[in-house]
Amino acid sequence: MWWLWALLALVAGAVTVATAEGFPIVDLELAWTVDRADEVVAGTAIDIIRRTIVWDFLFIALYALALSTGSLWARRQFVGQLIRGTGVVLATGGVVVGVFDIIENVAMLGYLNGWSSWTGWIPLAGAMAVPKFALALATVFYIVAGLALFVARRIRR
Repeated sequence: MWWLWALLALVAGAVTVATAEGFPIVDLELAWTVDRADEVVAGTAIDIIRRTIVWDFLFIALYALALSTGSLWARRQFVGQLIRGTGVVLATGGVVVGVFDIIENVAMLGYLNGWSSWTGWIPLAGAMAVPKFALALATVFYIVAGLALFVARRIRR
C-alpha cells in the first residue's frame, strides 16, 4: 500500500510545484540569512509563496506517510537483522522528516508574515531543511534498494 501514498505524494508535489509558479522554494528553505531570503523572495508575490507553503503541508503529510510505509515494506525484502532494523529506524525517520518539514514551513511563514522581530526564522528553516533532505534521501535509497531486490526475485522466478 506504500506505493499508493507515494503516488499521492507525487501528485501533491506536482500541485505544490505548480502553485509555486516558478518560485524556487528550496532556495528560501536554504537561504540561511534574512538578507539572502530577501533576495530569494524579491520579485515574487508573497501570496504565491505563502500559497505554495500551505500546499506543501499536504505534500508533507503524504510523503512522510509514503517514506514510513515504504521503509516498512522495503525492510521485508532484506536479509539480516541490521539492514532490516534500518528499515524500522527509517520508518520512524519518515515521521521525523515530516516534523522537520513542518517546522521549516512554519519558520518560512514566520519570516514572510513578520510574526516577530526575531531574525532566527530563516536560519531555523535551514537547520530543519538539511537533516530533512538527508534523511529523506537515505530513506528513498533504502526503498529503491528494497524495490530492486523485490523485482530481482520476481524475475528469477
